[in-house]
Amino acid sequence: MSGAETPGQPTDASEEELARLRAEVARLKEQQAPAEPRDRAGWWRPVVAGVLVLVAAVLAPLSVLATWANGQINDTDRYLETVGPLANDPDIQKAVAARVEQVIFSYLDIDAATEALVEAINQQGLPPAAAATLQAAVGPLASGIRSFVNDKVVEFVQSDNFADAWVRANREAHSQLVAALTGNGDAVTVEDGQVTIGLATIIDAVKAQLVDAGFALAERIPEVDATFTILQSADLGKVQRLLGLIDNLSTWLPVIALGLVAIAVVIARDRRRMVLAAGVAIAVSMVVLGAALNAIRPFYLDALPADSSTAAAGALYDQVVSFIRYALRGVLVVGLAVAVGAWLSSPRGSGATARAGLTRGIDLVRHGGARAGMNTGRFGVFLRQYRTAIRVVTVAVAALWYLSLDHPTGNTALWFVVVVAVVLLLTELLAAGPPGDGSASDTPADAGETAT
Repeated sequence: MSGAETPGQPTDASEEELARLRAEVARLKEQQAPAEPRDRAGWWRPVVAGVLVLVAAVLAPLSVLATWANGQINDTDRYLETVGPLANDPDIQKAVAARVEQVIFSYLDIDAATEALVEAINQQGLPPAAAATLQAAVGPLASGIRSFVNDKVVEFVQSDNFADAWVRANREAHSQLVAALTGNGDAVTVEDGQVTIGLATIIDAVKAQLVDAGFALAERIPEVDATFTILQSADLGKVQRLLGLIDNLSTWLPVIALGLVAIAVVIARDRRRMVLAAGVAIAVSMVVLGAALNAIRPFYLDALPADSSTAAAGALYDQVVSFIRYALRGVLVVGLAVAVGAWLSSPRGSGATARAGLTRGIDLVRHGGARAGMNTGRFGVFLRQYRTAIRVVTVAVAALWYLSLDHPTGNTALWFVVVVAVVLLLTELLAAGPPGDGSASDTPADAGETAT
């Protein structure tokens, strides 16, 4: 009997262990893939939530454009902060110098003036050989005068005086730009779909500089109303209507977009996936906006007059839309960060694998610190007890701070994401178990909650 009972005992123990393991596996499966609540099983949920996210993704780039239109176009000081640095751009300097020279030489016939000078000298009774030599010098003399004028113009456009004149000229042109892009401004007339910068101030300054240098002929230059074209398009009417509409909605478009995303997440069947989809959709919409800006650029350049400098016009376009690029990069980084966060919280798949690896890494570092004698004491217990509240406060403060910035860029958003990630990571690393529990790490359940 004892021989028969002895083999049976381990068999019963094995069956009990097997049953226990099966129950544990079933429990873990239930934790990883909870049953879908009946009140969230409606077929309409993913459809409506998907439409809301799609609309939000369409409104996101319009929100960026509206903020740009409201700030860069309507605010003269902000516009001048944008275009002011262009005074130091070599392409702008070269184009303005060429235009100023064109105006100056249109009023000063250098060849005729040189011929008259040589003729007056010849009338003084020079010997034939000297007269012939002087006549041969007419061309080089005229070329030298042109080179002198060119040097003085280039010297001016590379000086601080040109930077001041450039800002004054753009201040005067700003009202014209507002009228062209928004249709507002009764005192400004936009002719032939053109927006121009007046060069009268710059030409007067160059004229004074030439006279001071001894080139008295420059006094013949009258007061002129020469311009430098910065925008020309036959479709300004369409642009006016679009920018006028989004400018009026500049305050509400971002709020509406965020509200639609929030509603989509609330009603979604799987909220985590909807957060992931929203982050990816908004990030993609920013990529599309950036591509659209690049696609519009050649059309803008082609619409300018044939005698315009393409390089200078390109530099001006890039500088004016730079705020749009900065803003879309900021939104792009935030959208990707939200999507990555949702991906890491996945209960299965690659996101769960990455989260498990991160949890193991944190656990290894924590164990290594414990073996090295590092003890966070009561501070670690406090972090463990209130780490959920710390996470919420950290993310909320970062989000509010980011939204309070006037001009967040991609680098700004990236720094916010990095700082938040570092704070959360340090919170997990320094968190400790209750004193005397003999454990320096989380239990399996705690580890999953930590990663999430």
